[in-house]
Amino acid sequence: MTREEAWHGFVENYDIEVPPEVIESERSFIELDLRHRMQYDRLSGGDAHVFPSRELAEQEEALERAALFEAKEPLVLRALQDRLHLSASKEELAAKAEEMARVTGTTVDAVRKFFGDDLSMLSREVITQKLVDWAVEQSDASGC
Repeated sequence: MTREEAWHGFVENYDIEVPPEVIESERSFIELDLRHRMQYDRLSGGDAHVFPSRELAEQEEALERAALFEAKEPLVLRALQDRLHLSASKEELAAKAEEMARVTGTTVDAVRKFFGDDLSMLSREVITQKLVDWAVEQSDASGC
């Protein structure tokens, strides 16, 4: 099982209430995005997508699962952070900045200009990664 699959499973199985209107909002956004992609595909010489509504209807179950995940994930992250109280050290922020510079083909100085000299604006990303790592470890330990 990949890290992403383990994370998705953790979120799906996490017991937390998700307001139906948030799920519906995510569902509408996902469907709108897919319709735009179909239109672009059609206009750029790709698949015709003659019946986009039918295509979306055929993907109903996957769309519902995706919408639930998108609505639930931030709630799970917040609940985990409230429980674990994780933080990002200066060393972790510096490592994240170096990783970003390497991946984007830029310099750490450029990353610092964007995220601030102290890199504190990267804290959320580092903490999220740590929360997901923790959850995946729990999934691995429980055999899920």
